[in-house]
Amino acid sequence: MIKLNLGCGYNKLEGYINVDQDAKCNPDIVADLEAVLPFEDSSVDEIIMYHVLEHLGQSTKVYLSVWCEFYRVLKNKGVIKITVPHWQHENFHHDPTHVRKVTPIGVDMFSQERNMNTIKTGGRETTLGLQLGIDIGVTDVGYDLMPEFERTMKGQSHNAVMQEINRVNNACYQVNIHAMAHKPMRGLTK
Repeated sequence: MIKLNLGCGYNKLEGYINVDQDAKCNPDIVADLEAVLPFEDSSVDEIIMYHVLEHLGQSTKVYLSVWCEFYRVLKNKGVIKITVPHWQHENFHHDPTHVRKVTPIGVDMFSQERNMNTIKTGGRETTLGLQLGIDIGVTDVGYDLMPEFERTMKGQSHNAVMQEINRVNNACYQVNIHAMAHKPMRGLTK
């Protein structure tokens, strides 16, 4: 299995190929995450990015190309595990190197199933998966809450907590998004 820890910095993970653009971090591979990744097509089982994706793709064109590279290197059913600061937490806004909000819906817009549903229902979301020829869909989302907010919301329903997270700044400090690449099977004949 090939597992990548992209943008590892000094947080190297055992069992992963640790990749960073900063050679001072002493990664296994030095590579620019906004360029072509040094891995073969459909060779990677898992990508982990811990507080990395919000630093990539200041321009939309570069951001979309980053996702195309993820799709290129991932195997069918390859997994991406992303942790990013919550877009309504002050930590997201304080760091001048954060260039992009990353949300579960924004990631799921690379899902062709979601795109087809958008077309079918007359929705207005951009059909990124279809436009780019990639298919990456969100499989799970988790929210890490600030301790005081978590105490306040104890015993509340999931829907009530989510409503408050979207209403109140600094309630949630980071979001964990898991997604999966879906690639058509090639070479199969009837």
